[in-house]
Amino acid sequence: MNLKSRAAYAVFVLGAMGTAFGAGYGAHANRFPSQWRWPADASPTAPLTRTADGNVMVAAATADSKTPRVYKPDLRPYETLDEVRRAIKENFVSTKVDDVQITNGAIRGMLRSLGDRFTRYLPPDDYTEFLSSNKGEFTGIGARIDVQDDYAGSAQAKPFGASRPYIVEPIPGGPAEKAGLKRGDVILAVNGKSTADMSEDATVSFIRGTQGTPVSLKIERKLNNAKALRDIKYNTFDIQLTRDTIELNPVTLNWLPGNIAWMKLDEFNEKTDVEIGNALKQIKAGQDGASARGIIFDMRGNPGGLLTAAVDVGSRFISKGPIVFQRERNGEVRPLNAEPDKFMNLKVPIVVLVDGYSASAAEIVTGALKDDSAATVVGAQTFGKASVQVLVDLKNGGALVITTAKYLTPAKNDISDKGIMPDVVVAASPEDGASGRGAQLQKAVDVIKSKLAVPGTMTARAN
Repeated sequence: MNLKSRAAYAVFVLGAMGTAFGAGYGAHANRFPSQWRWPADASPTAPLTRTADGNVMVAAATADSKTPRVYKPDLRPYETLDEVRRAIKENFVSTKVDDVQITNGAIRGMLRSLGDRFTRYLPPDDYTEFLSSNKGEFTGIGARIDVQDDYAGSAQAKPFGASRPYIVEPIPGGPAEKAGLKRGDVILAVNGKSTADMSEDATVSFIRGTQGTPVSLKIERKLNNAKALRDIKYNTFDIQLTRDTIELNPVTLNWLPGNIAWMKLDEFNEKTDVEIGNALKQIKAGQDGASARGIIFDMRGNPGGLLTAAVDVGSRFISKGPIVFQRERNGEVRPLNAEPDKFMNLKVPIVVLVDGYSASAAEIVTGALKDDSAATVVGAQTFGKASVQVLVDLKNGGALVITTAKYLTPAKNDISDKGIMPDVVVAASPEDGASGRGAQLQKAVDVIKSKLAVPGTMTARAN
């Protein structure tokens, strides 16, 4: 099924969902066919009896009850959903039940039942922020955020085992970095609201807001790496940040001693391919007239992003063949091939730097360069997100992010939940976390130097 057909199918399914959940359904129910409406006399509210211990039980229906309980096992699912909605509206202790709120909750519940945490619902405001991020600009604290499942931290992190959002990487120059937030910091609350089992999108929506306004976070930071949970120490603290406009220029280029280019890529957004292309042109031109002798392509902390950007970036290093394979829901495996016109014909040793926060599109590019022998991979095992999502626009201004396929590396390796193991494994040092200039970067430099020492290695400027 192609993307257009898939989207059309999703829209059809969502149309049925909208019938069940749309705000104002009860007031306008007569517009729908009778077989779509729950009978007015159905599902009577059973009398409730409070017992001696204060609990409530439903009084059993008597044989001569005027409203006997009638079951309809052949009900359509959306009829039961509407029955539940009506029961909540008519019986819940709070009379201020918001149709939009319970609709959003029902949608999230349906998506959660699929067992795929990357399939999610974006309400209109979240979707707007999502699109802004992909364009490379948003208003917030300047931090990339992901969610850790089954988090067990300090006593202040109760309930234990809930998922929690954490900071993948503070964005250089943003409020988070200026306030001293670090990679791996767990967010326990936003403006006093617990983040237990809060999705990434929900966390982002609470954190983002108008430029110049404050946002308060409760942060938990691990202080050591003891093997036993009881021996791990934490620092839990509150911090207030002022939101600012964050412009995401995902590529940073620095030069290391020996004319080695250090190219850092933070994420895959709509600016990524152009900025990578410009950085590689600078690298080919060299520094102060001296040719580049090697490239360190640093994707540590890169959470991924647009699939199209991953294929574009991979094409800068690989001239032909698959950058990634996509395995569709019907089992079909199809390649997403390199775009020859983007190939940069680099003729120097390349090292790709990754860590446990390198995910999704970053893993696609890493897998492509590794399988093609276009680079040596150095660092720590990557995250292991090997799924492809599409966006389905909804009529309410929101969207669904739906996992539609899995991806395989060019060698057809499935890295789901296991990631990519580097060719050279190096644990991060404190300097790597603080500035990126630690043991992992030093090993990348050593690998390039070792390749330059091999006779026949191309070190001249590329044509």
